[in-house]
Parts: sequence; structure tokens; C-alpha cells
Amino acid sequence: MKDLFLQAMRRRFACKVFDSSKSIKEEDFEAILESARLTPSSFGLEPTRILVIKNQKLRQEIQPLCWNQKQITQADKLVILTSKTMDLLSQTHYTTKMFERKVGKDKQALIDYKDKRYKNFLESNGYCDCNSLYQWTSRQAYLMASSMINCASFLNIDSCPIEGFEKKALEKLLGLDPFVEQISLILTFGYHLETPSTKSQRLEKSELITYI
Repeated sequence: MKDLFLQAMRRRFACKVFDSSKSIKEEDFEAILESARLTPSSFGLEPTRILVIKNQKLRQEIQPLCWNQKQITQADKLVILTSKTMDLLSQTHYTTKMFERKVGKDKQALIDYKDKRYKNFLESNGYCDCNSLYQWTSRQAYLMASSMINCASFLNIDSCPIEGFEKKALEKLLGLDPFVEQISLILTFGYHLETPSTKSQRLEKSELITYI
């Protein structure tokens, strides 16, 4: 099984040209979404949200805000990962609800975990406003993206993570309130039209890994 997974990792590439005539089986896409749901997150707070853009007219409006990259409209599936912001402060209803899953509804246990341990974590790392919280939660969106593109490759489905987009303009188009959530990353899924002639190179393990 490990060989199959590593083989999938080796075949994965950033697909720039998708075959728009091919569709992903619904059960396969659901598996990709499930891999996202099962991705770990800091404190188990699950700050990432997934927008699956099915509306073709909206996808056409999104494309010019993504440097006119063809994948936006060519790929079978367009996914936008957003990250929660101010809801991640220690005193919010959201964090209370999420921590109750971890420590239960015992008032003292919740205070000890949320108002002491978690609040101290936020303060010691400077996560105190919308922008700093986004920097933290956005990194966790990339964990989810990794799960999704690796799962896709395991299913012989191609993908392309996209960072090239006009963030504020796209958030406005989608009606997102940046104090609630902001866009972290765009993902496209489908099947390649042409296999790339060369595979991206990777560092040798001797350059990459240091044992201490």
C-alpha cells in the first residue's frame, strides 16, 4: 500500500491544461472532500471552509480575477478554501462549541482549556486581530489542500493548487466578510489534456533531511 501511495505522489503534477470533456465520478470527488474533512487542524478547531463552485457563469467571472488561468473554467471541479478569522478568538461562541467536543461541557474544564491554555497560545503568538488570525488559519488550509491533491492523485485525478488570484476582489465577488473568513487557496480537479513533458525535480533526501 505504501508503494501505491508513493507512486501516486510521484505522478502528481500541477495540471495547467485540463480536458474539459472529462468528468470526475461523484464518489471519487466525495472521497476527495472526505480527505479534506479528516485533515488535522490546530486545537481541532477546523478553521477551513470549502466552497465548491458549480455555477459556470460564476466560474467565468472568477477567471479574470485569477490572472485568466484556464484551469478555472477548464477543470471539472473548482474548489476555494477559505479560512475563518475572528471566530477563532478565545471568547467566541465558535471556539466554545468546538472545545466542548474536546473537554465536554464542564464549566471549569472549559475555562481551563479555552480561557487559559488556548488564550495563552493566541497571545504568545500574537494572534489577536483579523490579519494575524488569517495568517495562522490560512496555513491550516494548506494542510487540507495537501490531503485533497494527494487523495486525488491516488485516484488518478489531476489537480492544480492556485495562489495567483486577486484576493480582495475575489472575496468581494463571493460576498465574503473578511472579518469572518478570507480566501486562502484555490484548487482545481479534473483530468489532464496533455501529460507534461518533464516531471518537476525534487531535492535529494541528503539535501532535504537533517538528523539531529
